[in-house]
Amino acid sequence: MNNTTGLPARWTAFSDSRRGRRLFRVGRALLTIGVLGYLVYELRGLDIAEVAHGLPSIAGFYILLIALYFLLPAVQLLAYRITWRFDLRPAISAFIKKRILNKDVLGYSGEVYIFTWACDHVELPARSLGKTVRDMNIISAAASTLMAVVLLAFFVVQGQVSIKNLLGETQAIAVAGGMAFTLILVLVVIRLRRYLFSMSFRPSACIFGLHMGRMLVRQVLEISMWHLAMPDVPLQVWFTYAAVSIIVARIPFLPSQDLVTMGLAVSISGMMNVSEAHIFALFGAIALVNRCINLLFFAALSLNMRRKRTAPSVTIDTEEASLVPPGTDKS
Repeated sequence: MNNTTGLPARWTAFSDSRRGRRLFRVGRALLTIGVLGYLVYELRGLDIAEVAHGLPSIAGFYILLIALYFLLPAVQLLAYRITWRFDLRPAISAFIKKRILNKDVLGYSGEVYIFTWACDHVELPARSLGKTVRDMNIISAAASTLMAVVLLAFFVVQGQVSIKNLLGETQAIAVAGGMAFTLILVLVVIRLRRYLFSMSFRPSACIFGLHMGRMLVRQVLEISMWHLAMPDVPLQVWFTYAAVSIIVARIPFLPSQDLVTMGLAVSISGMMNVSEAHIFALFGAIALVNRCINLLFFAALSLNMRRKRTAPSVTIDTEEASLVPPGTDKS
């Protein structure tokens, strides 16, 4: 018991030591280099020349794409702001990094990052911060899964191809069973929330509503963006692609979700009676723009944070300063 209670204290002492700070600096540098290298490597997986040739020329497409990009970090920033108090300026960059890590590197790696960020920027014990991150994941998963089931049912009914034809009978059964199990698990979690997480009802309800709204807005933005790029394609086709997007988003620990969505979208274009080349150009353009934004943001934010850490700090002893008459040389 004493060993357990002493572990946080030893960790804090190590992180405050010169050796600990040096190891953390090296670790952060290696992580930054690794993520940047991975994002550059992912760009190689796209035929940039072919995708760039098919980029939509409508400005509204890119406005919706940027809005879609910032939707997740904006909602998560608002959600965490309900329970934590922190400065908004550093938080914005932190939640953008969280999105990049979760969407393009590895699912839930962003949660690890936001916990370590909160340890430096939120005046709460690490144990409390960890509970909040855990509770946020439970609430986000519950809201997103519930809304995903509703939207998926709508898109399957309104779309042109069934999930069975999209994925094959075995995969369709697996997806349906997995979503049903997840929905049951979410309902159990909601029922037993007092035992599984510590957040009170009012903030939980607010955060739940935020994530429900996020899922709905996301699908509206996606379908509107696709329709702007290819207005001749019936909405029923985009409803089917929206169903594919929801299925991919529900797969845990899946990196490069937009590339997986692009592969599925191209593979079913024949069933949709749409041009495979146009679908490749559309979803490839989305993946390319997202990769470029990720690369620029991650590099810029990492460089900015590095400058802040290495900037010399000047401390003034206010008591000593008050004893020195103005204009007097203290040396």
